[in-house]
Amino acid sequence: MLLVYQFDENANPALLSQTLWRLKIGHQIVMGKTGQELWITDPSHQTPTLQLVQLWQENPSALPKVERNQAAAPSRRSGDLVSQLRDAPATAIVILAAILIAFITQLGSELSTLSYFTISPFDVVGNQLRFYPLSEVLARGEYWRLLSPALLHFSIMHIVFNTLWIWDVGRRLEKIVGSLVWTLGVVVIAIISNVLQYQLTGNPLFGGLSGVVYGVIGFAWLMPVLSPRWPMLISKPLMIFFMVWLAIGYTQFPEMIGLGRIANTAHTIGLGAGLVLAVLYWLITRFTAFKKI
Repeated sequence: MLLVYQFDENANPALLSQTLWRLKIGHQIVMGKTGQELWITDPSHQTPTLQLVQLWQENPSALPKVERNQAAAPSRRSGDLVSQLRDAPATAIVILAAILIAFITQLGSELSTLSYFTISPFDVVGNQLRFYPLSEVLARGEYWRLLSPALLHFSIMHIVFNTLWIWDVGRRLEKIVGSLVWTLGVVVIAIISNVLQYQLTGNPLFGGLSGVVYGVIGFAWLMPVLSPRWPMLISKPLMIFFMVWLAIGYTQFPEMIGLGRIANTAHTIGLGAGLVLAVLYWLITRFTAFKKI
């Protein structure tokens, strides 16, 4: 993060903060040694942020009228796909990896390659599936299997549904918390979801980014509750939709529409992991701000 401005003792930066969030400029306002400080998550936003600070000083009432292109935040057009990929590289890499593995495994139909990405390697012996306990998988040094099931998908609808939500919510979240924190969160959610799904069901034939989707949704929904300065990425109706869909996942309906049997344990665990990570992130950022006082 980059410190861009220190407020006067009696300044009220609420309107400035609202404008920055509206223009998708990730930031935090923390209490420093001499007063409140404005920190931004992306150094490329320094120039437009300073322009907005100057406007806020001169004419605060003009801030609600500022448009994204007027503030040049960022300078590239938001509708430009290339600029969006640059703004959220980690999100793009996850999506591309999922698409590549879907092609390699032929959406799970190519068993010889599918076995490289499941949480446990498996063999089909007669009519039975032979696989290994997680302890043996780790003893063989195949640590990538803790993560790789999240990149497996078993139908077109399955991968389209997951990647669209990862792109829509994940890239916006990445711009706020940064690529490193976003990537770490995705890895933690995926591993926890995959491991518990396998341990609780005993079946290695599962996969998908859905656990990560629910983790990202949970994180993005809870953060504005914990910190009012955060932008609301997940509306109440959208959160209700995801909770209803989570409940539907425990029925036969997804199989009826071509999504196959859903690894709903991974969804529920992913949601829980995202909520826990939101609390941890909030506590860490608060502690960091407190240390600056």
